[in-house]
Amino acid sequence: MKTKTILTNTIILSLLFLLSIPLWFKVDKLPIRLWDESRNAVNAIEMFSSREYLIRTYNNSPETWNLKPPMLTWMQVGSMHLLGVNELAIRLPSVIASIIALVFVYLLTFKITKNKWFGFLSSVILVTSSGFYGDHVGRFGDHDALLVMFSIALVYYTYLFYQTNQSKYLYYMGAAICLGILTKSIAIVLFVPGISLFLLVNKRFISLLKNLHFYSAIAISLFPLLLYYGLRTLQQTDYLNLVWNDELFPRFLNQSNNYVYSDPGFGYYIKLLLNEHMSYWPWFLIAIVIAPILSKNIYKSWLLLAVTASTFLLIISKGTKNFWYDAPLIPLFAILISISLWTIFKRLKSPSWLTVLAIIIISTYPYSQAYSSSLNIPEPLHYEWETNGISYFLKDESHAKKLTSNTTILLDNKYGYEPHLFYVRKLELEKNIVLKRTELYTIQPNDTLLISHQSTFETLKNLYSVEVLDSLNSCTKLVVISRKDYFLR
Repeated sequence: MKTKTILTNTIILSLLFLLSIPLWFKVDKLPIRLWDESRNAVNAIEMFSSREYLIRTYNNSPETWNLKPPMLTWMQVGSMHLLGVNELAIRLPSVIASIIALVFVYLLTFKITKNKWFGFLSSVILVTSSGFYGDHVGRFGDHDALLVMFSIALVYYTYLFYQTNQSKYLYYMGAAICLGILTKSIAIVLFVPGISLFLLVNKRFISLLKNLHFYSAIAISLFPLLLYYGLRTLQQTDYLNLVWNDELFPRFLNQSNNYVYSDPGFGYYIKLLLNEHMSYWPWFLIAIVIAPILSKNIYKSWLLLAVTASTFLLIISKGTKNFWYDAPLIPLFAILISISLWTIFKRLKSPSWLTVLAIIIISTYPYSQAYSSSLNIPEPLHYEWETNGISYFLKDESHAKKLTSNTTILLDNKYGYEPHLFYVRKLELEKNIVLKRTELYTIQPNDTLLISHQSTFETLKNLYSVEVLDSLNSCTKLVVISRKDYFLR
């Protein structure tokens, strides 16, 4: 029996390692991506350079757009000290957080079912859901992978507290909430209403309020938050006002002074989960409905997951929407599907070998697709070349070595996004080459320009004689300009 257990554990651990491949394989191939990841990367490299660890900065000024506490930034800076200034350092915290989330999902499912194979299945569901490994979450330097990890940790320790009534788990729950807030503001707090409702329904909420450890855990968790926000406000006096307007209720209600979002409708996240983010697993959602009917033994566990997920889904469906906001739901649905299938197989009294075979069969295709997405990263589309072309250019040493501080960056007037600023800072830090941005109305003959938009190239050709010194693709070019009449003299 002991040998069989060791063999099973070895197989499960090996499978979990294989399962994690889509989360880290070739994770540094793509350049830093537009919007949050590129902004986070600039925050991190500037903190790495300045060694000022309290306030995020952008263009070396206090951040007024990315207002979240710097938990992710601290981790990225730590990664830079270990790995150097590169894409892997920016994304490593997210990769590690995703793998830890995978472990939490396995452990919670195993705690509920006492079955390692269904623990493995829940991990399969999680890692094959594009809403978990895809853009903005598992493989990228955004806040959401860490948020997912702390969120599932909160649910895990809530389950253990409910099962054992041991007060130590209140401190773990408090730590998860505290770290979640230091990662992405109050997003993790949106799990609290569902958890509170679960405890209330199960007549544990009143006893919780009578537990002195509950208040002690709150106080300990609040201390680092009050310390951070207090110190930050002392140095950036308008910080709390910015947080209120652009991180909290005005933004949630789409009434922020600085952000206006289109509203795709109340059912946006349901459609997103079914059609994209968990697109291989909708057929198994019916199992979630019938599971508590088939087995009363899992009802309380099922209720914790279902109520927490449903409440979170309702809350985010009423607020402003982005496609990555549903990421914390995916681990909960993965566990719900897995434990629900476990109740069905248990009711059918399926032999172990048949259960394992069924799990392998239903996991193979989704995993192959997730693995393929990390192995075969597609070439950028035309508009992506224009947006990210300079990032590719600066990332490639054979192109970057041709640049000097006399080179300036000229972008399209309408779509002049700057996801490449991380690489600009890296070039300045490592080679003391400063690339500044210029505008069309300030350029002069004999300027050397780095461009990435076809429209910019066409405009330059209309105004000047243009010599291409280097080119990465049809859009990204290093050029020198001169007067058109120069060659006519």
